[in-house]
Amino acid sequence: TSTRESLYNMNNNSRYGGLHAEAKILIENHQTPLLCFYLDKESNEVKLIADTVSQRKVGESGQFEKLECLLRSTQKEDNKLAFYDDCSLGHGQCNPKGPMFSYDKLPTEILRAIFKYLVPEDLKTLLLVSQTWKSVADEPLLWTGFGLPTKCMKNQKLFEKFFEGSLSSKLQYLELGKFDFLLEDHHFEMFMSLNISSIKITSDIDLSYVSNQLLASLVNTCKDCSISDDVIIQKKFGAQLEAIFTKMSVETNIKSLKLENTQLTSIPSDILSDAFTNLTSIDFDGVEINSDQIQAIFMDLKDDAELKIKIDDYDITIFGIEGLESILHRLTVFSINGNDCLRDGLLRCWIEILDKSCKLKCLELMYIDVTQIPKQMLARVFNKIERINLIFAQCSPNQLNEVFKGMVKSDSKMKHLELTNLNLSLISPTLFAKAVNKLESFLYGLCELSENQVLEMFRIMSLGTNLKKLGTYYGDKEYEETSLETMGMDKMEHIELVEPEILAKAVNNLESLQLDLGASFEDKSRLTLTQLLAIVKQLNSKT
Repeated sequence: TSTRESLYNMNNNSRYGGLHAEAKILIENHQTPLLCFYLDKESNEVKLIADTVSQRKVGESGQFEKLECLLRSTQKEDNKLAFYDDCSLGHGQCNPKGPMFSYDKLPTEILRAIFKYLVPEDLKTLLLVSQTWKSVADEPLLWTGFGLPTKCMKNQKLFEKFFEGSLSSKLQYLELGKFDFLLEDHHFEMFMSLNISSIKITSDIDLSYVSNQLLASLVNTCKDCSISDDVIIQKKFGAQLEAIFTKMSVETNIKSLKLENTQLTSIPSDILSDAFTNLTSIDFDGVEINSDQIQAIFMDLKDDAELKIKIDDYDITIFGIEGLESILHRLTVFSINGNDCLRDGLLRCWIEILDKSCKLKCLELMYIDVTQIPKQMLARVFNKIERINLIFAQCSPNQLNEVFKGMVKSDSKMKHLELTNLNLSLISPTLFAKAVNKLESFLYGLCELSENQVLEMFRIMSLGTNLKKLGTYYGDKEYEETSLETMGMDKMEHIELVEPEILAKAVNNLESLQLDLGASFEDKSRLTLTQLLAIVKQLNSKT
């Protein structure tokens, strides 16, 4: 209401002074409509606190006397007042049919917005609350990711009992991994009766007693498919893969396909070409495939399809690397692990291709030597890509300096940078700080940074930054196969030198912050108590 509100029958000296004060704030300061009846025990009078509009409506309704009797009788019988639905002062009666508020009366779009935060276990309970809730909780979109309960994979009787119930119709995700009983055709016929949208097949599964055609039919009814075979060891899914792709070449619902450690070399190129034509996402990780098959697959693929390829050391003998040159400009994610998978000049050839045309969103180079790539070319390519991960890669100081120069330019697309075991200390503090604060995330470990670089990074960050996440991690430089573990920001080298107020403003400009605070005895926090107090104080004011 836009009219100025006033209070009626107020007595701030009574025992209800606190209530009056709060009501005055609500009505006069916040313009909140308010209607409150109470029985003053000292005077035995029923009093009213109300804004002007509500006060007028009560007077016009003529219901004050009835409400006064209701309050007096409730007080006399020492009972608590009940709340009622559809209480209409204009009609002079209250209808005691139920609570004042019913969640069933919430619009379905509000219920749906709430229910989407719940996991299937909770959704199962909502189905039993009311018809209204059931109608909303039944919606398939809310059950995305609902998979076969683990107990059903361990016990065949529980498996069959699950399919007898109505809950099985909600199943959308199926992982075919280790079952403690043999799967046969009739089990897959039960799967076929459902509307499964996503399927994952792992090397733990025993498909010896399942028809390849039935498996292929089930897989091709899904939209998302992931198949993971044994690593290097004997491949299990040769015949099954051929059946799946043969069916896929004729009729399929699959839009997203991930293959890991699988062998495709025995499948004719024309079948693969037809099978992959309508895919919107392809993810190859350790796939055995030849150059002719690569070109056949990607020749007729949709232009906007998302392509991810990861190559490890051992893939050099199984992946048609030469065929990559013709499709490199179409990849969206490219990961290379190990110099052994690159012949002389091949990496430079790939970088030259990406320099001319690049759709990559992520480039990951692990244990790769890039020192032979011209620094300007490397900088141009890196700054065309949203995410760059250099994990134990070899990169010269001059190359790094050129990359950081490119990062501060307006046309740089880089948003996320992860660096491991690199010397960054030769980059000027101002350039380093500006470049890092243009990113959305910066993660580094085992890297050399100067004191001035750290101080300038946090100074600029305190004034305003694009950074949402800043972190570090540790490992062991002596071991190539080291596992990197993330650490809190308080473990960063030189962070203890940053002025407390600057540090507090800087970290509170981020969206996420990890502080370990000496959780590990070996890696004590570098933060001083003054810095920590400043950060916490800033959390309480602006963050």
